[in-house]
Amino acid sequence: MKRRKRLLIFGMAIILGLLMWAWATQVVYSQNKENHLLTINTPVSSRQLDSIILSELGIKTTPTVSYFAIKSGFAINEKGVTNILVRPKTSFWNLIKLMYRYQKDQITVTIHGSWHLDQLDKRMCEKFNWSRHEFHKLLISQKNLNKYNTQTYTQGELDTLNWQLLFVPNSYAFKRKTSPEQFLDRMATSAHDFWTKERQAASQKLGLTPNDIVILASIVTKESNKIAEYGKIASTYKNRLKKSMLLQADPTVVFARGYAGRVLLKDTEIESPYNTYKYKGLPIGALCIPDQKAIDSCLFGDVYPYFYFCAKSDLTPQHDFAITLDEHNKNAQRYHRALNVYLKSKR
Repeated sequence: MKRRKRLLIFGMAIILGLLMWAWATQVVYSQNKENHLLTINTPVSSRQLDSIILSELGIKTTPTVSYFAIKSGFAINEKGVTNILVRPKTSFWNLIKLMYRYQKDQITVTIHGSWHLDQLDKRMCEKFNWSRHEFHKLLISQKNLNKYNTQTYTQGELDTLNWQLLFVPNSYAFKRKTSPEQFLDRMATSAHDFWTKERQAASQKLGLTPNDIVILASIVTKESNKIAEYGKIASTYKNRLKKSMLLQADPTVVFARGYAGRVLLKDTEIESPYNTYKYKGLPIGALCIPDQKAIDSCLFGDVYPYFYFCAKSDLTPQHDFAITLDEHNKNAQRYHRALNVYLKSKR
């Protein structure tokens, strides 16, 4: 009986000791002295989440914060970004509540390069549950265009044909109840921040405005889905602009024509200010939202001596580049022969 009593007392002492150790090692309040923006990118492992909480807020608990957060409904495997403004001395219980609430209240919106206005309008209306075309009308209203021309880098060039100036492809965190006006304000701020002094200086050095760069980058984006080719394509077009040559960019003809597909000789005669087979210089507006890497390829890409390029004769989604017209014609002949053989095989 005495032995059982001793064991019971010993067991209770161990438990009490563990509880005291756990209590002594707890850091249950955030250590930040000012408001701190905590960003949690998910999916994330429990260990990674605890590491973020410890390194940024100094909170360490047993059981861990991630354990309680998951139990409370925070989805560590859900793709997205959760931004939380953490005030000084926030308890870990309040932090867990904030993590759950903010994750449920936020959505991640990804703007893709190559989108045109209808695609942007459709995707954003679906994402935020806006009425169809509400966003479209707001974006191209003259009142808003004037507003953003005074608030951003656009130098007055933003108009109904160049709305793309306001959008930089990226992923953004928004509240679910974001209005179209709030969304556009955020996009304008992001675009303004993207066009740093360095980018604007590079544009000026090329003798082009930011709007010119966006238009050129939209052509580059539509020319190839191979980012590795962006620099060569951009350099080719810049060389043509310097020589006052026609750009003869197929994507501008496709845009003017209004539907995708192979560009035929008759298509190059389409009457449109977007048709760079008929009119020198850049078209009057961007073809799409340009890829970020396409913009930087236009601004900072290596200089190449090319003036021509066409699709490769192996029919891969890549291009052969040429300095002379004779060399280009030979590349083009090889491509067309290969394409005709391929098309015949499909009949």
